[in-house]
Amino acid sequence: MTGSNTERQARLSRRRAIAALGAGATTALAGCGGNGNGGGGGGGTLLTPEGDQVVLDVYHNSASETQQLVAEFIGQELSANLGIEVEIEPIDGVRFNDEYWTAEAEGGSDTVGGETVEWSEPTPRNPGPRSVTSNEAWDMSLVIGLNTYPLNPQTNRVFFDGANSRYNPVGYYPEFDAAGLFEEAGAATTESEIASVFEEIFVNIAAEQPYIMLTFTDSITGYNPELRGPVEEFSNGWDFAGWFTEAGGADESAGLPEDIEEPPAVEGSYNSVSGSAFSTLNPLYNTESGAGTAIDRALDQGYTFDENQEYFPLLYDMSTDRGEVWVFEVRDGLRFSDPYGSVDAETFVYLIEELHQSEWANTANAIEWSGVNVEVTGDLEFQAELPEPRLLWPESFDPLEYPIPRGLLEPYVENEDREGLQRNEELLELAFTGNLGPYVLEEWNRGSGTTYTRNDEYYLRNIEEGPALFENAPYFEESTIEVIESQASRLGALETGEADSAGIPPERFEDFDENPDVSVYQVPQSFNRILSVNMRDNGWSAGPGNLFQFVEFRRAMASAIGKTELIEGVYRGLAQPHYTWQPRFSDFYPGDDVVETYGTGDLYGPDVAREFARAAIERSEFDYRYAEE
Repeated sequence: MTGSNTERQARLSRRRAIAALGAGATTALAGCGGNGNGGGGGGGTLLTPEGDQVVLDVYHNSASETQQLVAEFIGQELSANLGIEVEIEPIDGVRFNDEYWTAEAEGGSDTVGGETVEWSEPTPRNPGPRSVTSNEAWDMSLVIGLNTYPLNPQTNRVFFDGANSRYNPVGYYPEFDAAGLFEEAGAATTESEIASVFEEIFVNIAAEQPYIMLTFTDSITGYNPELRGPVEEFSNGWDFAGWFTEAGGADESAGLPEDIEEPPAVEGSYNSVSGSAFSTLNPLYNTESGAGTAIDRALDQGYTFDENQEYFPLLYDMSTDRGEVWVFEVRDGLRFSDPYGSVDAETFVYLIEELHQSEWANTANAIEWSGVNVEVTGDLEFQAELPEPRLLWPESFDPLEYPIPRGLLEPYVENEDREGLQRNEELLELAFTGNLGPYVLEEWNRGSGTTYTRNDEYYLRNIEEGPALFENAPYFEESTIEVIESQASRLGALETGEADSAGIPPERFEDFDENPDVSVYQVPQSFNRILSVNMRDNGWSAGPGNLFQFVEFRRAMASAIGKTELIEGVYRGLAQPHYTWQPRFSDFYPGDDVVETYGTGDLYGPDVAREFARAAIERSEFDYRYAEE
């Protein structure tokens, strides 16, 4: 099911493992600046081998004022606690992704832990060993946040699975047997076994700090108070097609009414705002959360999870006995726009075999289907045999697919024409969606957003599952997503009722929470707030000797940035500290008693940070030192 909430997008697609971070802030930092266990820093500045102070850059998304405040906070903390000067660099998020976060996939080999390691499956975001770098040099970044996948952390192997993980733009080399542990988790036959393996994984990740983990912030969204449907749940937005507007405002219970006697009237428009434009709406190649929201207004994916975190079938149901062979049952009555006909089992098998598993197409989902044997077993049934049992496969979102007409794909498959497929107008304009989504895309204006009209033939009305409100869904005649770069303008549109939903920055939470014209929801979410440090050869100001490559210096960074101070000073208390690759509400979080809680308590401040930094310097062949030494 589609939904407008950012968290829903974060959870519903591994295509969108990468997303630009949060809404902005407008006020000065409160309570920022390092002190920790040593108060105000001290101990001198960190010097380069040439005797100059170490100066590093940190990039943040120019559209996010909150990121700017976080960058300023980090600059103060690293200056006070590590003696490093920080230059703050605003940048367009799309540009950072294209020029800094990705590189030409070259592959190659390197020596890791005394052994030769081969990058045999390079990708643009894991292009090879540290000698393979992006077009532009960078040291630190706040631009990119990643999904921690708390329903099935096995998916996190795309970040940490050694040389051939899918996402490794920072050049992280695990110093524990990450690949072996992920394989062990995949082979586990009970959830308790899976949890035990993940505890070891996440304890190691916390110790090695491949990214400097900062916070998990609530997704704070303001809605039109007359809107019925949003709920303050982790999976807010799964039932978006059942939302409607009720004059007089939603009652305090929120959510969808269970005692509704007849469907509400279909009227008006649902309008949301976004801070960033979409670079593509092609479902085969999109990796952006915002574009995923725009696609989902017109095209459902295979399944979702309801507010109780239970699997809910949309286009297909899934079942298994032991996790090795999964059976997909495609819903009857699904159809594309003319001339493409019905959606059947062959629709998905052709897509998987001829595109995802091909050597030429390089779709966003290619890696998820590597090694999976798919077979049509009936008109509306196919099965997938996995290389190893995976009891939580749906929770990984790996088998989550959009349907694409075979007739549209065949010419590109025959010619192995990836560029043509990426540029196909029917895919970019979602012109094939038939009865498969709640709305029909009318226009995508590349700079200003998307407009839709109600799909009068939406298949969801005819299913037996779900709330009664699905019987005449959706309940708006039109829908829009408007791109407004200015945060002040986005919030103004929410206050005046021009927008029915918009993200709210934490420092404005109280203002909007007290505003009777806006309903505010705090939704825990799985996107983390991280400081990426570039361990590749064009990081650490391009040398000499990138100290980020040493575990000890990454621990120094994590110990120098106070999480409590960051949460109170920038996020106004609307966040939780981030210690390892799971939020604390996850069933797979190991617990603070076994995870190193860098950035809080005894593991925060100049003394502990500099102790770690000196340990890294001792390992370096270059003469970094502190000024007093």
